[in-house]
Amino acid sequence: MRTLNQWLDEYDASHQNPRNKSIHIWCVPAIAVCTVALLWLVNIPYTAVNLGQILLIAAMFFYGYLSVRLALGMLPFVILLAAGIMLYQAYVPLALWIPAGAIWIIAWVMQFIGHKAEAQQPSFFTNILFLLIGPLWILGSVYQKLGIQFRNA
Repeated sequence: MRTLNQWLDEYDASHQNPRNKSIHIWCVPAIAVCTVALLWLVNIPYTAVNLGQILLIAAMFFYGYLSVRLALGMLPFVILLAAGIMLYQAYVPLALWIPAGAIWIIAWVMQFIGHKAEAQQPSFFTNILFLLIGPLWILGSVYQKLGIQFRNA
């Protein structure tokens, strides 16, 4: 399996255009949140578990494998995401799939606009795991701005 540096280097190579980067900073988190929210609505029969929970757990294991520091950085986001979905379902009468689906579609359209400006296809076309790398790439850019070392030596 690839290292964290290999994943991020390959992802970064297809995200150099400033317009595309700006779009990704907003749309990658939106897509991540909405994907989990939509999968949260798919219950696994005969359990108290849903596909959103499974995705979050699997993603955290993948992140921990790549970098404990980045996994720990993602943990508050994951906890807030799960709590936010549960609070939404408890207190907002509008079905969760409506705003999640609408935002998901808009964010994906924007992502493809960004990649048209980049003149590169999205990374996940070559490997579906790049869908999990996008949020790490965003967190990595935050870490860089804060001067936090996160890449493996």
